[in-house]
Amino acid sequence: MDYQKQLEQIRSINDRYRYYKTMESLFELDQWSALPAEGGAYRQQVAAYVAAQKASLFDTREAADAARYFANVNLAEIQDDIQRGLIRSFLFRYRNQTRTPKDLMHEYSMLRAETMNKWKEAREKQDFEIFRPWLTRVFALKKQIALAIDPDAPAFDTMISMNDEGTGCQEITREFDVLKTGLGELVGSIQNSKVITERDIFQITLDPVRLENFSKRLARESGYREERGGFNHQVVHAFTSFMGPRDARVSIHKNNNLNMVFTCLHEAGHAMYASGGSEAVNAANMWGGIEGSFQEAVARFNENMVGRNKAYWEYYYPQLQREFPEFAEIGLDEFYLSMNRVKPSLRRITADEVTYSLHVILRYELERDLFAGRLEVGDLPRAWNDLSEKYLGIRPDNDTEGVLQDMHWAGDYIGYFQSYALGNIYCGQLREAILREIPDLDDQLRRGNFEKLNHWLDENVRQYGCCLTAGQMAERITGKRLDARPFLQYLSEKYQGIYKVN
Repeated sequence: MDYQKQLEQIRSINDRYRYYKTMESLFELDQWSALPAEGGAYRQQVAAYVAAQKASLFDTREAADAARYFANVNLAEIQDDIQRGLIRSFLFRYRNQTRTPKDLMHEYSMLRAETMNKWKEAREKQDFEIFRPWLTRVFALKKQIALAIDPDAPAFDTMISMNDEGTGCQEITREFDVLKTGLGELVGSIQNSKVITERDIFQITLDPVRLENFSKRLARESGYREERGGFNHQVVHAFTSFMGPRDARVSIHKNNNLNMVFTCLHEAGHAMYASGGSEAVNAANMWGGIEGSFQEAVARFNENMVGRNKAYWEYYYPQLQREFPEFAEIGLDEFYLSMNRVKPSLRRITADEVTYSLHVILRYELERDLFAGRLEVGDLPRAWNDLSEKYLGIRPDNDTEGVLQDMHWAGDYIGYFQSYALGNIYCGQLREAILREIPDLDDQLRRGNFEKLNHWLDENVRQYGCCLTAGQMAERITGKRLDARPFLQYLSEKYQGIYKVN
């Protein structure tokens, strides 16, 4: 069978694969916002069935024929991004699905709902031991599955590749070591600064309804189009659901402080990327953006490099003051300093821009050592607390503040944590590329003008959907793969200016 016929075969498989992924996104959104407590068991049966149907797409003679055919095709010689992306992603999924033992995957799927319930119970009771037996089973199953997929590779490398295709533990550890050193030096110099602020703007209590409306408006004005999604606030943990090529829905946890603004901007960044594919990309069902680290890069760019930029607030701060009199007596300079205050804390999701990556590296190193056999699940609370003290200078008082604070290990996101810090690294590379073509970006933000920025992102990032890997995208727009230095340079310039240190 010739190339074109085989290509049409994998297009058909990819279409059905994406339909099942949409169903799974709907399940996830419902689980976090509306699923009743006693509905979980049946939902997991349905979810396991859908997962099995998705996996079975690769168990056909047609899929095997296509895999054999394209295994002998040199992808580097294919000039069309969509075709190359279709073939690459098909071969990647084919390997993973056909080598994953079905009995292990079914056991894991059936385990997920109860694992999540045990995590919630353990959090409430501040007792990791409630969660430990379930997490032990989860990690054991994940390691078995990873070794079945690729017995010649370290299990953790395989798990990383499931979320950040084309990136391995060696490359990540190398750049994380660069990041740790640079961040440690920057945090040390900031802690010696004489610039301080007693005020914490995130502790100011605001009307949650008005704050939600204000946050949504900022997300819309940054470029998020509600006709391609919408907002949901019935969740305890913010996320974005990728339902279709023009359907990316933002879920935020409704609260009464300014964190909601930055959460909205972050999730809007995800949604704009996920729903920004070109017509050709969408027709090929290659929409949604690059999963993992590059999704985090565009989200954190919108949250931090736009949303925590002083130029941005020169435009929006007078509006915030008019909407919330609580800020009437606080000047822009004090607001900006407080917004970007560097203060190591226990919680990742509210960590400042400088120390955030240290939270992620902590989790990454724990996962790496668990998969390598250097840690047991029962060791996690102590190891977590030790690394927290080492990297952040503070030690959790209980398990809920420490090892139980994230839902990822309970929610099928093992091997994902590195994506957040990789997102920061790619974010720095993205900013460097943008400033080369839009050197007056700050002037644009001072006028509340996002047109040039969104046009650049549409043309250079969003339109390609998931046709490239993160490393390929970074290399295309910057000439380099993973490189922590631009992000460190950005942080150094910004925070040396704020804290007046070298």
